[in-house]
Formats: sequence, C-alpha cells, structure tokens
Amino acid sequence: MRIISLFPKPIPKSLFEGLKDIAEIQYWEDLSEKDREQLDDVEVLISNPPISMQTDLLQRFPRLKMIASLGVGFDKFDLDEMKRRGIVLTNTPSATSDDVADFAWSLLTALSRQIPQAYAHACEKRRTFSGFPLTSRISGKRLGVAGLGHIGREIARRAEGFKMQIGYTNLSECDVVYQRFSNLKELAAWSDYLVLAMPGGATTHHIVNREILEALGSDGYLINIGRGELIDTEALIVALQNKTIAGAAIDVFEGEPSIDERLTRLNNLIITPHIASGTHEARESTGFQALENIKAFLATGTAPNRVV
Repeated sequence: MRIISLFPKPIPKSLFEGLKDIAEIQYWEDLSEKDREQLDDVEVLISNPPISMQTDLLQRFPRLKMIASLGVGFDKFDLDEMKRRGIVLTNTPSATSDDVADFAWSLLTALSRQIPQAYAHACEKRRTFSGFPLTSRISGKRLGVAGLGHIGREIARRAEGFKMQIGYTNLSECDVVYQRFSNLKELAAWSDYLVLAMPGGATTHHIVNREILEALGSDGYLINIGRGELIDTEALIVALQNKTIAGAAIDVFEGEPSIDERLTRLNNLIITPHIASGTHEARESTGFQALENIKAFLATGTAPNRVV
C-alpha cells in the first residue's frame, strides 16, 4: 500500500523505518498536480496539526480511511466531515509533553529573570556587576495552568519542584491536589504566572482578552505554549505597552506562520518560533506513537489514540 505524508519530509525515522516493510511513503510536496488527481487508492494519510485538513483537501482522497496526525491538536481538522465519512483520526497526545513542558519553564524562567536582557547587557558591558536591574523570584510564587491535559500536568509537576502554589482551570475537575478555579478570570487574578496549555478552536478563541490581562495585573506574567488564537493579539500588545501585565512569553501566534512585526518591538515580551516540541527526542517519540496508531488501525480498524 502507499501512504501519503502531508507532513513535510522527512517524517520521523522511527515512523519511516516502522512502515517501510508494509507501505510506500510518498510526500505530498513531491507529487505533481497530475499525481494529486490520482489518489483513489490512498487509505492512510500522515499529517500534523498546522495543516488545515478541511473538506476540500479530504475530497481528494475518496477512499481515505485513516489520518495519523503527528501532534496533539486538531483544531484545524474538519472533524464533522471525518465523522460523516467514517475516517479515523489519531493524534500523539503524550509524545511531546515533557519537551513542551520543559520549554514552558524555559520561557517562564527567561521572562521572570530577564535572561535575554541580561545576555544583551553582558555583551554590551563585557563586565560583571555592571548595573543590571533586579528581577523577580519564581520559587514560592503562584502558578496558574489553563488546561490540565498531558502538557498542563507536566508543567504543574515541574512547578512543585519550585515550591509553587498551583492552580488550574479545565473543562472537568481533575484528580489532583491543585486548586481548581471555575473560570480563567479568577485563575488569572490569583496567578503570578499564567501558562496557557489549552487547545485551540472556537470555544477558546481569544479567551485571553483585555479583561483577563487586567485580572493578571501589573505583576503578572503570561506564557503561551498552547495555540496562538488563545490570545487577542491586539489586547496583548496594548497590555504590554501600558504595563498592564509585567511581561509575556509566547511560542505560538495568531495567523501562523507569520509573526506580527509589532511583537518584535516589545522589550517585555519574549517570542520564539513555535519550537516548544522541537527536539530530536520528541520527533522520534511522535513517530513511535503514530506508528503504533497506524499498525493498530491496519490490524483492527481502530487505534489507541483515536480522536474520531
């Protein structure tokens, strides 16, 4: 059989090696327009969350039975159309959790201790004890985690090592010792650091708006490793300019892959190019989990990490 990868080449080695004896992997980017009209035999696709899997693309694959996504989110996938056609969608919900949680803490630490500014200062002064300002302690403060899924739990677990008080919001109550807040505004008002680990989609679009930023307050920090659309970018820019919040660090953006140029000119904002899960280890773990999903589907018609 042949499997088409919408994921740009190369797919993880773990996935490629695991499939090489049972399938021919072809990359969408290598197919000509003529080839893209001859897809009647394709039953399995490999994709990932940034790719918009909408009806127009799905219609190119009339016999499609499964999509194995190399990632966690699925807000850009037409789930209703997949359900209508009986297409099984799987994701890799835990493959990158440690890496994204590690990166969230990298952003939190860099933001609170002003590490990028300290680096620039050291390069300029080329001396120690050269007047760099005092920064903010992390240990013992309050961490709010918005979204206590696989990644959110790992972020919270790391906060325990920093002797922090931990609060969270989630669609349902979780079996944890952390304090639960009924809504994001209450969590923001309580938090010194608010980390967004929520999925994207219509229900969470611009969930962080002017009201939430004002609740977080002038001593509060915002970190986003979830989805760019969680934050109203206009409101964030105004809040940072006016010092409504102390600072922010974001790895995801509205309108990706473009980044709003105004975000590059704020000295109390750290931006990184959507790299929270960008480790060699995470990529291979994702491949193994996707491989498990594909092999299970081919053997049984379903998979362990099934979304629809």
